[in-house]
Amino acid sequence: MDGLAHNLVQKIMQAKNGDILIATEGGVTRYTPSRTPPSIRLVAVIAEHHHGPVEQLEVPASQEYLRFEFQGASLQTPPNRMMYVYRLRGCQDEWQVTRLNRVEYPGLPVGQYLFEVKAVDRDLNYSAPAAVRVSVVPDPLREALSEALSRSGTGGEFLGESEALRQVQAQLSQVAPTQMTVLILGETGTGKGLAARTVHQMSPRKGMPFIPVNCGAIPRDLVESELFGHERGAFTGAASRKLGKVELAQGGTLFLDEIGDLPLEAQVKLLHLLEEKTFERVGGTEALKADVRVVAATNRELPRMVSEGQFRQDLYYRLQVFPLRLPPLRERQEDIPLLAEYFTRRYAQHLSRPVPQITPAALVQLQSYPWPGNVRELEHLMQRAVLLCQNNRIEAGDVALQVGAEGRSEEGLLTLAEQEKRLIERALEATGGVIFGEQGAARLLGINPQTLRYRLKKHGIRKPQS
Repeated sequence: MDGLAHNLVQKIMQAKNGDILIATEGGVTRYTPSRTPPSIRLVAVIAEHHHGPVEQLEVPASQEYLRFEFQGASLQTPPNRMMYVYRLRGCQDEWQVTRLNRVEYPGLPVGQYLFEVKAVDRDLNYSAPAAVRVSVVPDPLREALSEALSRSGTGGEFLGESEALRQVQAQLSQVAPTQMTVLILGETGTGKGLAARTVHQMSPRKGMPFIPVNCGAIPRDLVESELFGHERGAFTGAASRKLGKVELAQGGTLFLDEIGDLPLEAQVKLLHLLEEKTFERVGGTEALKADVRVVAATNRELPRMVSEGQFRQDLYYRLQVFPLRLPPLRERQEDIPLLAEYFTRRYAQHLSRPVPQITPAALVQLQSYPWPGNVRELEHLMQRAVLLCQNNRIEAGDVALQVGAEGRSEEGLLTLAEQEKRLIERALEATGGVIFGEQGAARLLGINPQTLRYRLKKHGIRKPQS
């Protein structure tokens, strides 16, 4: 149609074949609408990043908005005269109309969505729809951070007045306000995790995350993914992006416990993190910045591991910027009464029981033991003593740990075997002979029920008759 014969329209009619007849004072104009539908293409989906013309996308719920950009094309209609109809199934099922070539949705909740859009030309021809499937998932950073924090344990403080402990506290107060990497050395149960949390709490990063990682508890083939994260499709089973502990600790402290168990491959990446302050997710190519302070701990002899080729020498020197040795409990004997009283009061309150008195004989027992398990062993012992003591008094027999030959030790104390037998007998008495379940003796003693059955047979113990 080149134009109307006159600009004053008198009547518009449609012929049987679909042509439009327009009557004017100057005559009749016939217009044949095009039957060729326009086309449409998706230009981009934008949420955190510019994703391009994707067909499906997974985005975190923390994104402020989700934007779709598209463009229609028609031989009869210029781009600026095109119309569009669109909808987002799962949010709006009715078609909406717009002249713009973009649509934006703010703050979509978690769920599955299908975005559809059609181009409409001036002859009201509709294109086939372009579509994008969108999964809005819980924010991986928030979820992973919440999980990591829930596993990080509670804080606390070092209890004691010994000179050995005071030296440790002085070193902690010196290094905590700095950004230095700290290597905590000490036997199992000396409180390395508590020392790491103390460094964090006394540092300028205390308001940011404290993320602990037990390097010895992660399967070797998952260490790098656990520490640095992975991209979707990085390996079999990687169905979505996962943020690693380094990324979760941004702005805060990353505590690498049992650093001596870290595989050599992961040690290379950790060294790069410490030196360059950058890392890459497994399967990724983007170098990400890392604003984290690293605190490491181990009960192993790293120099020996270096000489045997089990630990990288350059990483060892990089970690040992500020080594901090925690003394074993046998080197701070004067702190044992204070610690024993603290654990006794703590577990009595937890069980809503009166706080039992620790007798002098029991304290002698505690201070004469070498404590290979250190403070953690003492904590577990006092927990059992609170559960099993009678008459609200913890006697020497409740905490006897001296190991001798058969029967009794040279000092007249019970042997470990005899103590174990008596402890099991008391647990059975306290639980009425029940072994399994939440109220059973196995749970009370902190051992597997099958292990308890074996020890019953070993010591010839019979369950009390109910």
